[in-house]
Amino acid sequence: MLNLSVFPDFLAIGGLALVFASLLRRTRQTRLRYWLVGWVMILVHIIAQLVYLNVPALEHAGEALSLTMLLLTSVSFIWAGHDRRSGWANGFAWSLLAAMPDVVFVVLLAWDVGDRAVFLSLTGLAACTAMGLFRSDRRGARPRERRLLGSVVLLAYAVQAVLVARDALDPALIWMLFWHYALVAYFFWRGSDRATLGVSFTTLSFVAWSLVFPVAAALDRWLPGLGIQNEAWNLPKFMVATGMIFTVLEEQLGVAKHAALHDPLTGLPNRRLFAQRLDAALERARRDRRRIALLVIDMDDFKQVNDTRGHATGDAVLAAAATRLQSRLRVTDTLARLGGDEFAAILPEPGPDEAIAGQVDRLLSALRAGFEIEGECIVVQASIGVALYPADGEDEAGLLAAADRAMYARKFTARDPRGD
Repeated sequence: MLNLSVFPDFLAIGGLALVFASLLRRTRQTRLRYWLVGWVMILVHIIAQLVYLNVPALEHAGEALSLTMLLLTSVSFIWAGHDRRSGWANGFAWSLLAAMPDVVFVVLLAWDVGDRAVFLSLTGLAACTAMGLFRSDRRGARPRERRLLGSVVLLAYAVQAVLVARDALDPALIWMLFWHYALVAYFFWRGSDRATLGVSFTTLSFVAWSLVFPVAAALDRWLPGLGIQNEAWNLPKFMVATGMIFTVLEEQLGVAKHAALHDPLTGLPNRRLFAQRLDAALERARRDRRRIALLVIDMDDFKQVNDTRGHATGDAVLAAAATRLQSRLRVTDTLARLGGDEFAAILPEPGPDEAIAGQVDRLLSALRAGFEIEGECIVVQASIGVALYPADGEDEAGLLAAADRAMYARKFTARDPRGD
């Protein structure tokens, strides 16, 4: 009679692999490639379990393949957290190569061949390849963190060597799987930009997955009659998958929110976020009884740039102008693109009028310096209008209107300095 106890897991993990394949097509994240590879390996792990549970002649081969896939899944997930922003294939190939001593350890143990000296040699070789990988890679961590992590990995292999020396080969395998998945939890946490609910849940789920190996072995030894079902031990896997999907959704929502509040050309806050920032600045100014300076910056005759050199060049000039203006402002200031060739800046606590005038001159000088676009220097002029809270207005509409009037007055003066 066939043993199909893991068949539901096969269906569930197969469905998860399809979900991650679909997510990869939509986002093209390097991290999702590793996740997909990892879940495909888990699927192969389950297929191998089906084989060795139902085909006695293939018991050793099935167990070796099953354990190998379980180990390499951890390698794939480690690189998902470690190597998110770089090309994936080359680094992943090296990581798999570095894991080969561990793979041989697992295969020999599954086939029940090899002696203590062989397993000790494999443990030492695995430690050397792991340290070589750490030393050759400079992308994942600062030097101090890399040294600390290398020490932890060396300690893990030292514990494994002690277990092998005591002929405790099965505990050595359990220890190997435990610390690999614990390392996955660490890299997942460190590789995330923010500690969101999805990131925290997934990290804790990886910790739970790592604990499955020693806890299951301990219960099997000390409480063999407890009879915990296989589904209970597989629960952390599905918790991890749920957390991964939730994390991707959180990130996509964050991307959508950022796109709704920022200008796609310059990356600056758009009019909507500008209004929010100005309202917040006004609220603080009212509470602290301080001034705010609002600057409206408009390019003079910028339409000629678009008409004579094309909109692509005009866009490049606007993007370069945004970068240069931003570099002349303080971290506490807000620069926004209101639309077209119009920018605005919020300057909380701007200082005396002389300091504000100096800031305006610096911004104008930055724009007059010109921009080199495709080998051609393009010089643009601009007019800047200034409005102060509370002297020129007490709300967003009043300040913007006052700054616009001041900007157009400067523009008119620049065109007709005699006032004719």
